[in-house]
Amino acid sequence: MTNSSIIVNINGKFVNEERNRTSVSIEWRHHSDALDTFFVNLNDSPSFSYITAGKFRYMEFEEGKVKRQLGLHHLRENIGKTPLKLDDLELLANGYFKCPDSTKQEINNNVLATAASNTWWSIVVDSLPTPEKVVMRGVTKKPRYFSLANWKAYAGEMLPTLASISSEDYSGSLWIQSAYPKKALEADPLQKPVKPKILLPVPKLFGKITVEGERKIPLILKLNQKLLSE
Repeated sequence: MTNSSIIVNINGKFVNEERNRTSVSIEWRHHSDALDTFFVNLNDSPSFSYITAGKFRYMEFEEGKVKRQLGLHHLRENIGKTPLKLDDLELLANGYFKCPDSTKQEINNNVLATAASNTWWSIVVDSLPTPEKVVMRGVTKKPRYFSLANWKAYAGEMLPTLASISSEDYSGSLWIQSAYPKKALEADPLQKPVKPKILLPVPKLFGKITVEGERKIPLILKLNQKLLSE
């Protein structure tokens, strides 16, 4: 969906397969020359970060600083209790798609075949480059339907503002809250590390005096306390 370094904030609300309401917010940091990172915040499951470089990927949980290495077969797992898959993040980050089969007489450029996905085999769109209807088919044998609306330019990239998602077992919607180029984050003073304060050395006169394991107040402080009390 994008070839430039960009940060996209996405919100989602769903009715999942268990007929429960669930929601998610995702900050997608896409880098054209580095690792992609997704900060995933869930309302009913532990939040985590998903980091992928294409050849390897892992999840990082804030509690306990736990890291979980992931293989391709792990991408079939759901994100929390939402109907979204880890594979959805992988496809967004790396865009694994095969080239059209040149042996066929009639090549349909609107059918995108995934190359490394363990969940989705194909993505069929009604038009390119800004489709309105999308169908994803894969190992579950239950297609997923997208309805994309209001394509807009974010940081020079065309992205759909709203996406409705549905299947036999779930439904929901995704929408973009904000999107901006990566350099805007680097220029944000709130993101820069704060320089530590330089502490001047404490005069020796006011240092702690230890006598036989006990801390004593220096004599000059005792005199000051007496003067103040008078």
